[in-house]
Amino acid sequence: MLRLDWRTPDSWATAVLADPLALLSDHAHCELKAASAVQSLIVTYPDRQALVQKLGPMAVEEMQHFNQVVEVVAGRGHSLRAARPSPYAEGLGKAARQGRQHLMLDRLLVAGLIEERSYERFELLAEHAEDGELKHLYRDLMVSEARHRRLFALVARNYYSRAEIEKREGELRAAEAAVISALPFEVRMHSGPVPMPVHDDPNSHAGVGECA
Repeated sequence: MLRLDWRTPDSWATAVLADPLALLSDHAHCELKAASAVQSLIVTYPDRQALVQKLGPMAVEEMQHFNQVVEVVAGRGHSLRAARPSPYAEGLGKAARQGRQHLMLDRLLVAGLIEERSYERFELLAEHAEDGELKHLYRDLMVSEARHRRLFALVARNYYSRAEIEKREGELRAAEAAVISALPFEVRMHSGPVPMPVHDDPNSHAGVGECA
């Protein structure tokens, strides 16, 4: 299923798992934003019956996932941290075209790409997590992200040709890869890669008594 143009390195998962509560708090806010984005699509395009019928239940499920993550955080004696702006979502939003017809396709494809990226990252988290409860949670959320990715694609096919979808999806996939690979690393679901350590090149300095 994964057709992302840039793959998340394992080092990202290892780094964010060092602060699982910060990651969970960030993802809880992601679920809220996802529910809001789906509702916004329904409000904007109420006449698109397939969109309304397929995405309505998804909005409910996103809120269920929000509550699921909150319960895990609360069960560990913590509360959610404050929401922060998402440079990732903002960057993808800038790649979307304007105009009612084009914008609907781009919003569906961008939402699908976000779900696909989340699927990829939950798969990594489940693979690297040592905490049994969190491993189960990540796997559960991973399955949902995959299903949501397919739903956005199905909705798009009701209104656009396969050729149009594939062409625009390729363009947005490239934009998504450029955005996320350039972001700084943070303990959150959609941050950039962990910086590589900088090592001095022993050949870059002249030795004692040598000519520089």
